[in-house]
Amino acid sequence: MGDNIFVGIDIGGTTAKIGLVNDKGKILEKEVVHTLSSRDWREIIDEFLKPVDKWFGKNVKFKGIGIGAPGFINKKSGILFNCENIPGLINAPFVDYIKDRYKLPVMADNDATCAAIGEHIFGAGKDFTDFLMVTVGTGIGGGLILNDKVYRGMDGYAGELGHIIVVAEGRECTCGNKGCIEPYASATSIVKRIRDGIKKGYIKSYNDVDSKSIDAKLVFEKAIAGDLHSIDAIESAARYLGRLLGGIVNLLNLQAIIIGGGIAASGDYYIEKIKFYCSQVAWYSFTKDLKIVPAKLLNDAGIIGAASLILEEEKEKNILKRSVL
Repeated sequence: MGDNIFVGIDIGGTTAKIGLVNDKGKILEKEVVHTLSSRDWREIIDEFLKPVDKWFGKNVKFKGIGIGAPGFINKKSGILFNCENIPGLINAPFVDYIKDRYKLPVMADNDATCAAIGEHIFGAGKDFTDFLMVTVGTGIGGGLILNDKVYRGMDGYAGELGHIIVVAEGRECTCGNKGCIEPYASATSIVKRIRDGIKKGYIKSYNDVDSKSIDAKLVFEKAIAGDLHSIDAIESAARYLGRLLGGIVNLLNLQAIIIGGGIAASGDYYIEKIKFYCSQVAWYSFTKDLKIVPAKLLNDAGIIGAASLILEEEKEKNILKRSVL
């Protein structure tokens, strides 16, 4: 396998994806493990580490373990908080626990920040020094690369895009606030708009589908096929998100915005709508050279992005060494 092997752990509320990644961004092995609903954080983490134990037992030599998780993570302490999907991990010292177990470097960060790092090293962000990574799925996440480095802010929490208020006293968000972008522009919100229309009786174009099986992929397929209700749901989400991104472009004068998450698979259809609404808000001087592009890593972004935390740390150390010399 070689010497430059890293473990990436992409933690989700239902499952975690764990993989061995080389320094070219290629996944060599991958496993999916169910996320336990236990309140005991050790039980949850031990379940995630079963594939790692197996590889470790086979004498696979990996250089470190990177972990991406939904919620706020303090990069220095490795402590996670505000993780509603996996409350058992909140305030748990799982980074130190894994370090002690394998005697290797272990780092954890927000999953969208991990995705931004992965895209920067291996994906759509390779040619950019200043970009925003936007992940659109169950929720909305963000990661910032500024001046060719990941930007984390004072405590490591920067990039929390999903909870920027776009409508004062608007729809209730899972975070407890009202009017966040998530309930207006996430994949969840697109599906909810369709399901609400079915309940109210004015959407008939989904009569051949069990409402429980409706997902964003199906809504996009129907929109591309010309279904007006599906077009409307996607148009509404793109309008809110595109205008929000336009404001961020005005603030940061970015080179690019990379759209990831499940919605990135829809390709140009969604991207073009985002561009249109972004350009309504951002100044032309800021958008004339701006690139809005889909992510390249797609389903592997979580694993590769998590593993990239270790690569990013190595890169920073090498830069510091060179500056001292």
